[in-house]
Amino acid sequence: MITKQELVEGIRFAGKRAAAAGANAKDWDHQLGHQWTTRDAFSHLAATAGGAAGLYPLLDAGALSGIGAGRIAEGNAAAITNLKDKSKDEILAAIVEGQNASADFVATLDEADLNKVVKLGGYEMEKGEIVAQIWIHHAIAHAYEASARWPIT
Repeated sequence: MITKQELVEGIRFAGKRAAAAGANAKDWDHQLGHQWTTRDAFSHLAATAGGAAGLYPLLDAGALSGIGAGRIAEGNAAAITNLKDKSKDEILAAIVEGQNASADFVATLDEADLNKVVKLGGYEMEKGEIVAQIWIHHAIAHAYEASARWPIT
């Protein structure tokens, strides 16, 4: 199990790493292997980075279990569209600021509550591990996807 302190540090670290990857990605119009561009992926991270305080209480309620992939995709598309006029620097700052806000929220949580097992879609794990999936793994995965240019030649 991940500890609260590991979560807080990991969320902050993921924000910094995502922003660094975005700063080093030169072509923000690069088409990724699906419908998003590099800019879209970093905009998605900026839009979701600060969401821990809003999502965490819903984990107990089971309110998120019925949300399908279509609804998630619609929400992602709307969030990306809302950031279309933001500069690269503004998007990267929003990632760091949002991740820090989520980390600050997690720092207020009770360790026992973070260890409570809940179900979310295909996940059945401790709430802390779900938070790690969303605010650490998710941020790093999208940042890598958006900035990687393989194969290296």
